[in-house]
Parts: sequence; C-alpha cells; structure tokens
Amino acid sequence: MPTIYFIRHGETPSNVKKIRQGIQIDDYLDTQGVLQMEKIIPVIKQLKLDLLVTSHLHRAEESVALINQKLEKPVQVVHDFRLRERDFGSLTGHPLDYWDKTLPNHRELERLQEYDYRPFGGESVEDVRQRSVSAILDLIANFPDKNIGIITHNGVIRLILFHFPEIPRIYRGLKTEKDIANTDIYEWEITDGIIANLQSLLK
Repeated sequence: MPTIYFIRHGETPSNVKKIRQGIQIDDYLDTQGVLQMEKIIPVIKQLKLDLLVTSHLHRAEESVALINQKLEKPVQVVHDFRLRERDFGSLTGHPLDYWDKTLPNHRELERLQEYDYRPFGGESVEDVRQRSVSAILDLIANFPDKNIGIITHNGVIRLILFHFPEIPRIYRGLKTEKDIANTDIYEWEITDGIIANLQSLLK
C-alpha cells in the first residue's frame, strides 16, 4: 500500500496578515514562502516520492513546481480540485478580530472540527470531508505501492489529523506555536485497517 505525505504549501502574503484565504483569495507564495519550500527540498528528496498531487490553487501549485524543479528526476504531477482549501464564504479575507465578532465560537468549532460556513455561502466540515476523503481513496486505489506527496492546505490537513491523530509530523519547517505551519510534513503509511477507517468517514 502507498505511503502518503501531507505537505502544507509555503507562506503567502495572506498567511502573514493572518487572513483566511479559502478558495476565493488565490495568493502566490511570498519570498519567505519560496525560501521555505527550498529549505525542505533535502527532506523531500529523502521521501523518494513517485507522485505529487496538488489542488488548483496557486499557493499549492507553486509549491509543487518548486519541489519538482529540485528533484533529480521530476515526478508526475496530478491536480485534484477536491484537495483545495475550505470555502469560507463571505468570511474570506477578514482578519481574526472580524471572525471573533461575527462568529464568536469559531475557534472552538475549529478545534472540534464542527465548523459550518454554509450560512456565509461557504462549506461545512462534512462538505470538505466528503471531497477530501474521496480524493485520498482514489489516490490509494489508482497508485498502489507509491510514495505520494500531497501538497495541500491547512484545512485538509487539519481534517485528516483530527480523525487520525496518530499520523506523525516528520518535519516542522518553522519555529512557531502554530499547530500546522507552512511546509509541515506529515507521514501516513496506509494499511488495510486505516483504509477501512478512512472509508467510514464517508458514511
């Protein structure tokens, strides 16, 4: 079975401003984000990836391109729209103090993965779970025995870690208290038991 590595994209201008981008703000990496990606290249090379998967959003696509340019032999790149960041609806682009005022319990909902942005025109946790998990199941089925690097977003990684906290962080790119920092890398060795548990999330 494959080994999957979840890798968060490099830093963007909105990350610095602590603004949630979702899918409506499509930033490229800033200078620091590019440097972050270059810094993790030695770690990426040790993973011996056979495949890179990314969403369509610029910050993830650019991160994948920077990785592939530095590999001794570029690997296949697959785009999957289902691995995009969450849609925050009309909350997109606002700073945290606006979130605290508009949705006072959003931090707790985030911690418990019980968020629902549909009233704001966005997605719920169930929406994100359905599409993210279905994408991962397809990768497992279509690329058996491969090492797969999924360059994705905070929301997707957080969702997977919430349900499978045993996934180890094998690289923490930044000295930060943020639980999922830019360029963090998490390793998930897929087994039959985990696949069964993963499929149950779709029910």
